[in-house]
Amino acid sequence: MATALFLLANGFEELEFIAPFDIFHRGGVTVKAATITSKKEVVGAHGVTVLADSLLQEFEDLSFDLLVLPGGGPGTQNLRESDSVKSLLLKSYEAGKQIAAICAAPKVLASAGILRNHVATSYPDVRADVEPHCKKYLDVPIVMSENIITSRGAGTSTEFGFCLLSQMVGFKVATEVKSKMLF
Repeated sequence: MATALFLLANGFEELEFIAPFDIFHRGGVTVKAATITSKKEVVGAHGVTVLADSLLQEFEDLSFDLLVLPGGGPGTQNLRESDSVKSLLLKSYEAGKQIAAICAAPKVLASAGILRNHVATSYPDVRADVEPHCKKYLDVPIVMSENIITSRGAGTSTEFGFCLLSQMVGFKVATEVKSKMLF
């Protein structure tokens, strides 16, 4: 069974986490959320509190197929400042895992140095932080570049979720979930 791990930090953009998380769940993907904070409660950029499955420091292995970083300005900054996040990103990249980031979160991938050979996109306001660190930057909703998938923001969250679901379990399952959700 396909598995996805979301990394959460205080200030994450709620829709960029909840939409893909829900889509994955509906598509039969095992989904987990780990927080970089010292407690499992994580507060989003708009005040929604989420209970993560675990703390990142408790998550030792790479037993997931996809690592997802939601955006949100404060959340992205918190992820970017975490040595544990950078370490997990580099280990995941070296292991060939799929890595996805949306909105401002591609900045985290850029600062970890894993975009240099990839095409990427991001929220327009952080383009200057991403573009110099990638092979090519595109102003499109979603960019798939080998094992790196990036997207633009909250408005692309659902499409991003379906794209990732299709990558993990196939187009047929993603299409069935879309249909049931009237998307």
